Amino acid sequence: MMTVALLLGVSTSSAADPRLVDGVSGAPIAWTDWVAKRGPVAVLVWSSWSPDAEAAMEGYEALAAACEEAGLHLVLLDVQETLEEGRAALGVHEFSWLHDRHGALLKQYRVIEVPSLLLVAADGSHLAKMQASPEAVRGWRAP
Repeated sequence: MMTVALLLGVSTSSAADPRLVDGVSGAPIAWTDWVAKRGPVAVLVWSSWSPDAEAAMEGYEALAAACEEAGLHLVLLDVQETLEEGRAALGVHEFSWLHDRHGALLKQYRVIEVPSLLLVAADGSHLAKMQASPEAVRGWRAP
């Protein structure tokens, strides 16, 4: 499996709440409110430009099942592309997804590989980063 690495600056400011967009409706979303209502969450960080994008989509159902077994709400986060590009790639799927045009969550959680899986607690704190696979989720133990 090929992995794409991104070089990112890391913001030291935690005061800013990343503003995301619901990929289906286009409605703005405040990350802290969204994750507080659904956490803990597994965030599949994804983008259509990644060489592994298709493989991640092929394994989405199995990943969702593993997350559910682990008590995690799975959400796909489309990053660093336009909303239109995300809709073109994800519109055929029947799940909700979030859009982060400029990679604010990538910077906040220091994610450097796309796709990858980020586990986040309801309070927004980072729990883990791992390969986006059902096996990785099944091997994870909550702190």
